[in-house]
Amino acid sequence: MIGIICAMTEERDALLKLMEGVRIRKAEKLLYKGKVLNNEYYLGNIEGREVVLCRCGVGKVYATMVTAKLIEKFKPELIINLGCAGSLNENVHVGDVVLADRVADWEFDVPGWERSVSSIDISYACDERMLNAFRKLRASKKAHLGPIVSADTFIYKKAQVRTIRKYFPEALCGEMEGSAVAGTCYAHGVNFAVIRSISDETLVNGSYKEFDFNLEKACDNAAKLAVRIINNY
Repeated sequence: MIGIICAMTEERDALLKLMEGVRIRKAEKLLYKGKVLNNEYYLGNIEGREVVLCRCGVGKVYATMVTAKLIEKFKPELIINLGCAGSLNENVHVGDVVLADRVADWEFDVPGWERSVSSIDISYACDERMLNAFRKLRASKKAHLGPIVSADTFIYKKAQVRTIRKYFPEALCGEMEGSAVAGTCYAHGVNFAVIRSISDETLVNGSYKEFDFNLEKACDNAAKLAVRIINNY
């Protein structure tokens, strides 16, 4: 079984439309922003593979909790964290999709710990089978393979971009849950992947204001790439 975790309802529902034989199982109640998180488990099939899809809410705390619960309940062979992100590379634009080869926490800063995308202290290597499945796609120029960075902050300030480009110059995009999902999977010995579609461009002043406008398209693009990769997995 493959587990798929999305932060937002829009990200989850874009993939849900592409699943077959969907059945719903209630998840444990989690309080989220003063309400009970709508995080049911959706079980079904994608390209003949059994999958379970759920929502975790925004941020690393909830991503960690939901990932741990998903692993405990369903024991998946692979977990995919699927959603949107802001571009950090001049060649990665709104509508493009990125599959991470590594994911790092760009805010993590401890004396003596290497701060880079290759650091074993703050980054994680993604599942090689997923990377090979992506390579077989012969994807267009709008699909990219490379590092993704995460933190509990929306990237929209010049100071944030300067920090990321100083320590993580290879990063293609930034988001808010990938490193938490990756770290939790790593701790439990579960393979993982991070797929992101670009909703805004952090290198362009004011581009973050376009996030809501581009969200639906970005979610659809991420879901479609996930289906194609799963088909080759």
